[in-house]
Amino acid sequence: MSSPNDTHSLIISYLLGLLPEPELERFERSYLTNEDLFNELQEVEDELIDDYASGALTGEQRASFEKYFLRSSQRREKLAFATAITERAVAWQSGTLVSADNPILDTTSPDLPDSSSSKLHLIFWKGPVPAWRQWVAIAAAVVLAIVIGMLWLRNRDLRRQLSSADANYARLRQEVDAQSKSTAETKAELSAEQQQTQMLESQVEQLQTSSVDRIGDTIVNVVLGLDYLVGATRGSEKKVKTQAVSADARLIRLTLDIAPSSFESFNILLRRADESVVWRRSGLKATPAGDRRKLKLSIPAENLSSGEYQIRVVGVPPEGDAELFGNYFLKIERKRAPR
Repeated sequence: MSSPNDTHSLIISYLLGLLPEPELERFERSYLTNEDLFNELQEVEDELIDDYASGALTGEQRASFEKYFLRSSQRREKLAFATAITERAVAWQSGTLVSADNPILDTTSPDLPDSSSSKLHLIFWKGPVPAWRQWVAIAAAVVLAIVIGMLWLRNRDLRRQLSSADANYARLRQEVDAQSKSTAETKAELSAEQQQTQMLESQVEQLQTSSVDRIGDTIVNVVLGLDYLVGATRGSEKKVKTQAVSADARLIRLTLDIAPSSFESFNILLRRADESVVWRRSGLKATPAGDRRKLKLSIPAENLSSGEYQIRVVGVPPEGDAELFGNYFLKIERKRAPR
């Protein structure tokens, strides 16, 4: 567990933009879920502002403060207020404030006021102060208290806005990271699909050079009609088609019957019973066939071992999100090669 001094130093490094990226992300997740750490963050932020206004920061810290910390408009407002208060306090301490009757304040005067006098004295003034000025001072103190209260409320609201902005920033950062991860996964899938397509084209080219009899043994045609389709709107009962595949088979040509639709293209996903992906095709166009449409794709026979498969068809409209069109179910029975 880190010590309070370590935590304090970590917060200062975060506020001045000195944390490396991995530590920055970990710290943001921590203070958004840890109320004590968040409160300490607000306190250290105020300390930094006061230290900057009073000139207590080092040269490197001041540079980081101006470059990174002051990017927030709320923090700049808080700094302006702190600077004004500091300058006011320095002026009082140096005795340079001006009065209409006594132009110069004297904080070192040894003369103390007589409490029985009809005129009141202020310790900072050389001469006596009339009683009416006491009421003016009281009124000024009341006004100052009201102003300080309003500034405190404003400061509290600014802190809330800043914490909300920080939370939104962290959320957007997570969304960007998730989107980047999703994009990388999509690129990987497209790369795998391109490799599959190239392999299939190579196998088709090899089959085209074979004899007619040989082609008949190596190509298996599988047709799945509409009665095998279990769609989102059809709600039909699952029906599995069993297809025998010889040991010499090199290619399986799959034809799917579908009803006419407004989809521009279709994505096909072939999965085993354990939901592992065997084959995929994107952007497949349907060809007209009377009152129906057909989707055709070729799959290397070596990819299909004995077992049940789900053929998932997703429709892609011209605009908007893709949606499930339906599922077909196929059972492959591979025959052993003769000895």
